[in-house]
Amino acid sequence: MASPEQTSLPKPNNLWLHGLIMLILVLLVNLAQTILGVCAILQFFWMLFARERNPGIARFGQGIAHWLAVTSRFLTGAADERPFPWTPWSHPNG
Repeated sequence: MASPEQTSLPKPNNLWLHGLIMLILVLLVNLAQTILGVCAILQFFWMLFARERNPGIARFGQGIAHWLAVTSRFLTGAADERPFPWTPWSHPNG
């Protein structure tokens, strides 16, 4: 059941192009998950040896997490806004 806040988005004008973009994004999601895994391993070793978190790795991880969320909304049809690389890279807090 759809909630009252949820509205139905219209079908994309060019469904084949939309499908191609979805295929590309699925491949990029897999790449992003691999990169996120590498970041997690790097952060673990950083904390192991430096006894503190690396803020650059943490900030990068937040950016990837935000991109994955936006991309998931596009892939599942919850939003029509195309994620990066079709729009500028955005961070979760602005």
